Amino acid sequence: MRDKKRCIPEFSFYDKAGIRRYLEEQAQKGWMLEKMSFGWVFRKIEPGKIHFSVTYFPEKSVFEAEGSERQRIFWDFCEHAGWKLAATNEQMQIFYNENPEPVPIETDVVMEVEKIQKSAKKSFLMTYVLLLISVLLQVGINLDRLHKDPLGTLADNSILFLTAGSALLALYVLREIIRYVCWYQKAKKAAETEGRFAAAKGIGRLWRKVPYFAGICIILGMVFLSSSQILRVFLVVLALVFLYVVLAGSVLSFMKRRGGGAALNRLTFIGLTVLFFGALLHVMFMMAAKGNLISPREPARTYEFNGRIYKAYQDELPLTVGDLWQGEYDDKSRNFYSYELTEKESPILARMEAWQVPRRDAGNLPGMRYTVTKIKIPCLYDWCLGAVKENYSYSREYNGKTTYFELREEDAAFRGADEAYRVYWDNEAEKEYVVCYGDVIVEINTEWELTEEQMGIVGEKLGGK
Repeated sequence: MRDKKRCIPEFSFYDKAGIRRYLEEQAQKGWMLEKMSFGWVFRKIEPGKIHFSVTYFPEKSVFEAEGSERQRIFWDFCEHAGWKLAATNEQMQIFYNENPEPVPIETDVVMEVEKIQKSAKKSFLMTYVLLLISVLLQVGINLDRLHKDPLGTLADNSILFLTAGSALLALYVLREIIRYVCWYQKAKKAAETEGRFAAAKGIGRLWRKVPYFAGICIILGMVFLSSSQILRVFLVVLALVFLYVVLAGSVLSFMKRRGGGAALNRLTFIGLTVLFFGALLHVMFMMAAKGNLISPREPARTYEFNGRIYKAYQDELPLTVGDLWQGEYDDKSRNFYSYELTEKESPILARMEAWQVPRRDAGNLPGMRYTVTKIKIPCLYDWCLGAVKENYSYSREYNGKTTYFELREEDAAFRGADEAYRVYWDNEAEKEYVVCYGDVIVEINTEWELTEEQMGIVGEKLGGK
């Protein structure tokens, strides 16, 4: 039979009543709290009725060694009243008493509430505010990507899951901060006017699970990054952060055990942090300079032209120049092209981008590129089509003159298409089209004028027509 167990507490920092009730239930089952750090550690004891008291010691600093003189005076006072120390977690101090009717440690309710407030400012609130800022920054970055590239973002599972996880975590943290502020105002008023301690409400059965859901979403986002070399960045940063946490925690624990003062410990911690971030930036810079941070995927082949080395890919494309010209560009010409395909798919939409580009040593061969977007949620179709249209409607400065791009609907055209649009640059038709087939939007750009027969082939190959 195991003599120790570990659990993750699901209580708010200031929920004294909930924590006390939980610990008393565990004692009746034969478990005594022994340590609070990454989870609560319990040791096996004889089951019995034991009273617990949760107090707060706001003078305690995270850089101060456990068992400082101020703490020991407080512990001696509690022990004199029959309260033995079970475990501490910085400002939170938990005691137990086996007497049937123990004398309470806290008698001044107003002072008790203010001690919680001071402790919360030094630990709970500071941590949650910093966490809220970081996750909101992540959400903001992804929302900015959604604004700039809506379809590409919605097709990327990694961004969707990371955004969902960050948003859930931000919602949970914000709710906890608001709950604490509301409780403090209520508790302060109750203590001053009624002389009673206002117990905090529990987090809630559903809300307790929100951090787990957020964690699962973030992990899934990381998993979907496995198809991209961006994962390399996350792994490097994660490894360095883990090393930093282990190193800084070990050094700080060692200095606290040696009885180092809070000022010296704080200075050491700040120094380690500065060194870590300096080393992190240096490693990232060196990897980027050597091309090891985010490097392009390996090409199918390389070739030399005018003394330089170029890359060529040989991905299988659903539609090629040879398909449209029906044999005029046969297998021999295939060796003079680079074929590149990228695909992304999420529960919202699937997106495919393809490029067929002549090699530099190929001479005068035609090329093309196209994007195919399949919308899986019908109610989003109009919004997605609007986003595509907006991408082709803009103006820019060209040789000191403002030029305009726009989409115009084509009457004639792609066989079987529901809608077809052509890009115009200052009223001059471009060889670029946006074509809609049911729930599929095709954007295609060729280096020649498409014939009606070729337009039909585009619909058959890309639009499912």
